[in-house]
Amino acid sequence: MSPAKRPALLAVLLLFASASAPALAAEEKVIDQLETFGQFLADFRKEKSIRALTAVIVKDGKIRWEQALGTSDDEGDIPATMDTTFSIASVTKPIAATAIIRESLADRVSRDLPLSAHAGWEGFCAWFAGSGIPFGGGGVDSDSTPIASVRCDPAPRLSEILNMRANGDPDGNFVYNPMAYARIDRAITAGGGRALRDILRDNVLTPAGMSDVALGWQDPEGGSALRLLAPPFTVREDGSDEKASFADDDLRAAAGIIASARHVAQFDMALDRGDLLPEAWTNRITKGALPPAKGDYRWGWFVQDWNGHRLVWHSGWEPERYSAIYLKVPGKRLSLIVLANNENLWWSNPLTGAAVEGSPVAARFLELFVGED
Repeated sequence: MSPAKRPALLAVLLLFASASAPALAAEEKVIDQLETFGQFLADFRKEKSIRALTAVIVKDGKIRWEQALGTSDDEGDIPATMDTTFSIASVTKPIAATAIIRESLADRVSRDLPLSAHAGWEGFCAWFAGSGIPFGGGGVDSDSTPIASVRCDPAPRLSEILNMRANGDPDGNFVYNPMAYARIDRAITAGGGRALRDILRDNVLTPAGMSDVALGWQDPEGGSALRLLAPPFTVREDGSDEKASFADDDLRAAAGIIASARHVAQFDMALDRGDLLPEAWTNRITKGALPPAKGDYRWGWFVQDWNGHRLVWHSGWEPERYSAIYLKVPGKRLSLIVLANNENLWWSNPLTGAAVEGSPVAARFLELFVGED
């Protein structure tokens, strides 16, 4: 942070604190932490050959810090800004889950709806279970944890998919299964429900004030999201990069939202205000005991305990194109959102566990702003 910007940031932070000496010292510490984290991200971006990277920290229901780094094009002519949009990949999942829960609370879709409501499920699942994909036909995780095959008959219900219980015993531990999650919208519409775009726009985007968000690249109401989209890049083995093609997949519950880090922050703040889900529902996600050691997946979120703190998060990974981190620390009313236009925020989280501390970015954030109880 430049010396010129430091007093300005201090002045902003002091709006939220008393003028006592301890408060001043605390705010100076926060500024030092933000400066350290900002420099870490700047160094990380260069190390990982990320063209454009944006980040937001939300604290106590307000955006307290944000940073845009790099350029969003291969010529270096278009600086990244906080309005730059990205494919947020699987960070779509908690947003879609929130919208679908609201839809169920309005009695427009049943959480008991089976994926087999869509006629294509039977053929898809037969292929999937024999595909050799670990979360399809079964196998072992990176830590040798067994992975059961996907259940084809009876088909998983909507509630089970939103909790990543499409594999094996639905009352057992979760297996991250993005391909089953991507079948959600087909089942909802086949069962007589609304299109996913309508569910998302009415239940999340509008109440959260999220304008100019594209719900998939074919969204006719996407506003400026496509115009401001940072194109994706693939990083070669030597660290150089090249522009990648855009994926042709449209919106699914599993992925497809195109948004800025500020847009995700708007979702985060609306969620914490209680504008999107009743407190009893957020408590179902954030509170309660977890399975030993490996955490859980609840209603669109990974959930884990770290150094005495409950963490709720999701990663985003569009291979060779985009990546994202969205991390909440509910006990501190603190959230981090980071978006990038290559895959290098991804850290290979296991399929059967929640381990956000494996991300260098998340680990540095937790070290600086959360620590130990």
